[in-house]
Amino acid sequence: MDNLTNSIDQVVEENALPHEWSKDVLAELKDLEVKNILRDDLRKVPFVTIDGKDAKDFDDAVFCEANEYGFVLQVAIADVAEIVELDSFIDKEAFLRGTSIYFPKRVIPMLPEKISNNLCSLVPNEDRNVLVCKINYSKEGEINSYEFSEAVINSHKRFTYNEVEFIKQNKDINLSAHILHSINALEKLTKQLLHNRSKRYALEIESSEPTLSLRNDGNISKILIPKRLFAHQMIEEAMISANICAAKFIKKHLGFGVYRIHEEPEHLKLENLKKFFSLKGFSTKSFSSPLEMINSFIEHVNKDEKNKMMNILILQSLKRASYSTKDVGHFGLQLKEYSHFTSPIRRYPDLISHRLIKIVLNKKQLAFNQDDLEMKLNDLSELEQRAERSSRQVVQRLICHHLEVSIGEEFSSMVVGIAEFGLFCEIENHFISGLVHVSDLGRDRYIFDKQANILRGKRSGRSFRIGQKIKVKLANVIPEERKIVLVPM
Repeated sequence: MDNLTNSIDQVVEENALPHEWSKDVLAELKDLEVKNILRDDLRKVPFVTIDGKDAKDFDDAVFCEANEYGFVLQVAIADVAEIVELDSFIDKEAFLRGTSIYFPKRVIPMLPEKISNNLCSLVPNEDRNVLVCKINYSKEGEINSYEFSEAVINSHKRFTYNEVEFIKQNKDINLSAHILHSINALEKLTKQLLHNRSKRYALEIESSEPTLSLRNDGNISKILIPKRLFAHQMIEEAMISANICAAKFIKKHLGFGVYRIHEEPEHLKLENLKKFFSLKGFSTKSFSSPLEMINSFIEHVNKDEKNKMMNILILQSLKRASYSTKDVGHFGLQLKEYSHFTSPIRRYPDLISHRLIKIVLNKKQLAFNQDDLEMKLNDLSELEQRAERSSRQVVQRLICHHLEVSIGEEFSSMVVGIAEFGLFCEIENHFISGLVHVSDLGRDRYIFDKQANILRGKRSGRSFRIGQKIKVKLANVIPEERKIVLVPM
């Protein structure tokens, strides 16, 4: 087996990831069919999908038009809840998985491929059942009104992000006028939505999650940071709007919801972050709020390409986003109400949101109470963390294999974590950290100041803190344990 297969198999076993379908699920799957119920017929509306080139599960399609009042955006989401019944074997398995897990060249899907890539996927030129969120905006990009409906659509075109970027720059491209007008309207709306996002000071931390380019033998040929295109933002902002409307709709009718929450950072972590930037010579005298302070740090870091690695320190100071029925808002996006509604094929909380919306639309009885739902959402938050951890572990092991040939070489690194036993240093351009053990820091007794997050030599007074750049030598790599041993130069 190659390194990729070995890496995935190890992580699947290590994290006890469900990855096979039971006999009950397969039996249920055989009898699964799309129900024909009375729906709005939107098949003539030129909806299109815009995704990555390798995507197979298309769960969202969009259509946008500009008018004298502003914009009308329709976001159509695959109606998974119509096919996957609550408490069915397929549903129970989907909940156990919580989310699809993405590895290089492989996916462990939340739902069987017959559903995710076929029956529910909004592939072009096929009738598909959807939940549609129709949003009316002012010319300034403010949401004036919205409505949800069950509909049937027929996607007119499947675009990749790169193709949409090309269309934006080449307006005379050979496309139907309706599709071209929709993309142009969505481009204009997105510019206004991004302006509004900036006005509310939503955080814009650039991700440093790498994408691996792999050879046929499962080894890395390149480690890349994917380029974020304006086309990505067009879809992101459309989905954010639909998620806002879903949160408002469910709360209005049921009094609670499936919120994606992100709480304010803890005071101590903010103080440590402030100290770090102060030591770097950045003035931290007066900020009116934690939000203003963090945005100032992000702006400072993004000015210089060499400082981009510091974004990881800002991320470490923030709390994790999670799911809850309690409406505490989203600090990162600076939104009072926010839900997850737009990815029911790959995220179970979105499937719950769909079920709640359909209960309201069809005037049905609620099958569960808020307390039960809160417990489920706690479990789903943990399953999301498991999925992220598993994806990262596979990437880390592959990078370890990639670094084996570089044992003995020197690298630039930055301290990203500190413990009593040493420093965790991220290797520049490799997006992985290794350990510098205290015993390799010189003849001194190093004391860990937990409050200040500093490792300080008792005799020499030499200190190490997060964000410090140091030269290291790669002493050893143990791919199976995802361990990297570094020594300072």
